[in-house]
Amino acid sequence: MAPLPFNLGLVQFLADHRNTFLTKLANIAAFAGGVEGYILLAALIYVVWNKRLAIQLSVVMLAALSINDLLKLLLRNPRPFIAQGTYLQKWAVPAKMARDLAMEFSTPSGHATGAAAFYAYLYGFVRNRAVRVIAVAAILFIGVSRPYLGVHYFEDVFLGWALGLTVAAVGLRYAEAIAATWNRVSHWLQVAIVAPAGLALWLIAVLLNGHSTTGQPYSYLCYGGFLTGVVIARPLELSKVNFDPRSSTILVKTLRYLLSIGLLILTLFALETIFLLVTDRYSTLWNLLEYVRFIAAGFVTIFLAPWVFTRIGWARTLTDGANGFAD
Repeated sequence: MAPLPFNLGLVQFLADHRNTFLTKLANIAAFAGGVEGYILLAALIYVVWNKRLAIQLSVVMLAALSINDLLKLLLRNPRPFIAQGTYLQKWAVPAKMARDLAMEFSTPSGHATGAAAFYAYLYGFVRNRAVRVIAVAAILFIGVSRPYLGVHYFEDVFLGWALGLTVAAVGLRYAEAIAATWNRVSHWLQVAIVAPAGLALWLIAVLLNGHSTTGQPYSYLCYGGFLTGVVIARPLELSKVNFDPRSSTILVKTLRYLLSIGLLILTLFALETIFLLVTDRYSTLWNLLEYVRFIAAGFVTIFLAPWVFTRIGWARTLTDGANGFAD
């Protein structure tokens, strides 16, 4: 498919007027607006503030990104400077990241979509003015950083914002009704619905990607796997742990957050190391094992880490619990 007639000149203008400070800020925004950044932030909200909000933010963001990546595969619009073959010179991102991004399509921007979905939902949920200002600033900063770095057109960002805001609005409007319906479904039926659905989306992405598992389809292993891990872990946490995220001092909250992130990173690293002993990277088996790895990551974040830090006295437990996505 021919590239969409988007404004490359504006992206080139930004590339010609970069400076070191702004480029560093834009790369920080690239990390903050990536899946890893949202996992860290959602885990922070989960561990120290509001479990239900953290779960809802994760679901809204993963839903928005899943739609975003499907649109990318359907539109198949190359990133700026790909057609010209100059992207390695024009993009202000690390070389390894550039190679990975070059295998993915441009429209809409996943960073803009994720930022709009995550922070717009946070804006609608929280009534604090400072949090709302930060949310709006994050949406704008993460979105604009993408054409500044040269990896997206401004049109990609506008479409991403529109998609993310739409998903957030739907989530805010129907979250309680969806949660009530979901909670009436048995735990194992929930897992039986989500786990195959995630793999099905990955398979559809592979087919749309010319039967290739590289590039865009990989994201679905992360989205579907992590969400499946959350679905498995959430009712278990409520019934067997049910910690109070607001309990303990700031120091202890910090310690349990660091413990949670440490266990998450250890899980991802250990399983990747083990799985690469079993099969080659990018094989079909490796992709399926990656799905398992992200399921484990979601499970560790939502259930195992709370189980550990409540056992060592870093959080008190609540007496009442519920199933599914509500506290």
